[in-house]
Amino acid sequence: MMQQTSEISQAPYLKRYYAPASTGNFSVGFDLLGAAFEPISGELFGDVLDIVAEQAELELELTGRYVHQLPADSSDNLVLSCFYAFEQKVGRSLPRLALRLHKNLPVGSGLGSSACSIVVACYAFNDYFGKPLSDNQLLQLMAQAEGGVSGSVHYDNVAPSFYGGLQLMLPDSAQLCRALPWFAHWRVVLCYPGTVLSTKAARAVLPKQLSLTLSIAFAGMLSRFVSALYSADEAEAVAALRDLVAEPARTPLLPELPALRAGLAELGVLHLGISGAGPTLFALCHNDAQAQLAAEYLARHYEKNQDATTQICRLSATGARAL
Repeated sequence: MMQQTSEISQAPYLKRYYAPASTGNFSVGFDLLGAAFEPISGELFGDVLDIVAEQAELELELTGRYVHQLPADSSDNLVLSCFYAFEQKVGRSLPRLALRLHKNLPVGSGLGSSACSIVVACYAFNDYFGKPLSDNQLLQLMAQAEGGVSGSVHYDNVAPSFYGGLQLMLPDSAQLCRALPWFAHWRVVLCYPGTVLSTKAARAVLPKQLSLTLSIAFAGMLSRFVSALYSADEAEAVAALRDLVAEPARTPLLPELPALRAGLAELGVLHLGISGAGPTLFALCHNDAQAQLAAEYLARHYEKNQDATTQICRLSATGARAL
């Protein structure tokens, strides 16, 4: 059962949980890199889930800035589907809950919005019910749920939203992902233009196959970036931030990207890329002052759309957590 307004609207909560926004791919690591970010303002730029009470039926209330972008049909809501998937994974019947989701991320934005709802829900249920699943089991459950939304199972949004930091996916490894080093002074400006671009639609324009030459170039650029992080070589890391796979195919969906990149380059911004499948863009900046300039530049470009938002962020050191 889902409703926009109910008796639980003003009810105090038993537990409150949060998961941060994430940027998949990070330009150089298609489906293999993901980073969690949080605004330097302290704003909760991610989804918040309240467990309000135990009761006879499962109930979900929706609120938050982007609640109007969610489907009205409760059967499509990820929080509810995650509860049933979690219950099935645990293998026993669980008490039904009154839940309240604060939808603080736009849908179809390239900010890991669906992953964020999935992560905060699965993390909350696992914590509330005594942690019956290990972190590894929980992450796999999150990725499977995300695969139902995007059309393929991948970890580059759920892993950073769950663990925090910059995560490298580890295919065929039991560990699933590994946190990478980061430059503490880096700031990332996330600019959502206020329009929706579904992940499935953005994936549909991608090439079905890569040539041997392009495959080697992609692997080499990702290796170069990871090596530079471990070597603390900032210039080399920035030079390696080249999207050889997704951006060439997706630029027609985001035709303003080249002009915005050129304008930000004049301000000294290190890099402008597509956050996940887009349409959100991320600007990598050397420090707070540069990030402020980038944020003002991007915000001016998209200021007419009421759903648009621009956030100056740091890497979120921690991912999903109880508040």
